[in-house]
Amino acid sequence: MSQIVRFSISTIRDEVRCRLESGMLNRRQPVRVLCEFYTKREWQAIAEELQLADVQLSDSLIDLVGKEEWSND
Repeated sequence: MSQIVRFSISTIRDEVRCRLESGMLNRRQPVRVLCEFYTKREWQAIAEELQLADVQLSDSLIDLVGKEEWSND
């Protein structure tokens, strides 16, 4: 029995922020690089959610997550 995989746009954005903060990704990379981190089924669900949010796979990751907030040191 196969399970339905769903991702919300907010979950996707949160995961991207974590990967950006950890240095796994660069904010200038295109959204399509995310496929490297997910199974084929997961990526299909993510791509569908991105499409619903009007996010193109060629968009930069920073366009997906929005503005960055910096804490004062």
